[in-house]
Amino acid sequence: MYYSKDFNILAINLDGLRRDKLFHCPALKSLSERSYYFSKMDTVTPYTFTSLHAIFSGLYPSSNGVNSYYNMFKFKKNSLTTIPQFLKKLGYYTCCDINSKSVMPEQGYDEYLIYDEKTIDFPQRHSDLIKKLHKKKFFIFLQNTETHNNLVRAIIEKDKEEPTDDKYFKSVEENDLIYNSHLPTTDSYVGKLLNTLDELGISKKTILVIFSDHGTSVGEKKGEKFYGVYVYDYTLNVFTIIHIPGQAPKKIDKQCRTIDIFPTIAEIAGAQNKQFSKIQGESLFSFIDNPDAESREVFAETGGLYGPWPSPKKHNVFCVKINQKKLIYNDTPKTWEFYDLKNDPKELNNLYNENSKEVKFLKERLIHYFQENNIITSISSND
Repeated sequence: MYYSKDFNILAINLDGLRRDKLFHCPALKSLSERSYYFSKMDTVTPYTFTSLHAIFSGLYPSSNGVNSYYNMFKFKKNSLTTIPQFLKKLGYYTCCDINSKSVMPEQGYDEYLIYDEKTIDFPQRHSDLIKKLHKKKFFIFLQNTETHNNLVRAIIEKDKEEPTDDKYFKSVEENDLIYNSHLPTTDSYVGKLLNTLDELGISKKTILVIFSDHGTSVGEKKGEKFYGVYVYDYTLNVFTIIHIPGQAPKKIDKQCRTIDIFPTIAEIAGAQNKQFSKIQGESLFSFIDNPDAESREVFAETGGLYGPWPSPKKHNVFCVKINQKKLIYNDTPKTWEFYDLKNDPKELNNLYNENSKEVKFLKERLIHYFQENNIITSISSND
């Protein structure tokens, strides 16, 4: 138990930051080496508002209600507890600064702030917010969309000049360079906030939880320019850095999920496991306390946020990952894919064979998650 009742908690979402870009960012890399770094975390849904609702509820999208573009405001707030609600009961002053009300519900926050993405100076605004609240015992959640937005803007401008999808998907290396060009801005932002904590004299009593909500496509798979359409690893692979002052750093190379962040923060604040029987995530501290802890299964869902149009009324693309084997199911149209991620990390060679023992096992696990989350698909017992 890592109970620090007098510590602040600062949670930062670096929106759309791919896991494989972390080590292009010196400040983030340095912090990861001084912290608990979860290097094989996957999002359970690869677009922002569904991902953050899952993180802050500890539940898969189809269980918390926010499981498509059309359901962004259908969070089951009357029956579920969120991170800020839990922490507020423990005496934390809770505050968030986000880009839209669609990102997360307002419940549990003392201050629920919305910024204008067109004019915001992220380092200055968020540094000032920490300064304003630093004398309180706080939980602050900050959403930084800068890298994500800069890439999207660059791609949109590129489309105006060359309005053909084929050109984009044949320019992966160029698109990747555009992405990389915006990383220093994000890294500088992280450095600015770390310096602010030092200047205020609160870095030794502030726990940091820095994570990405989803990755971003640079054109690897035709049909997905950004994220949210498919469940390939370039959008599922994310990371989490948890820095607890006074704790020895550790890199955890076990597969885990973004829904595990809520129970981890809860444990930091002193919660008992029995308080969260309805949460589907599990505390990440079991990996720290037990080096033999097994990797966790990953189940992910999405709904074609950027196409094919119109976006579905509910999620219709799913996957399950176990021991570097991955099964993908698309309900419309009904298609299957199976990848050996150890030998094919870019998911280029679909090895699906309905008679394979590995495929049959992963189908059983996929159906288990459908049942657990009340997901209705066209899969029959013969599939």
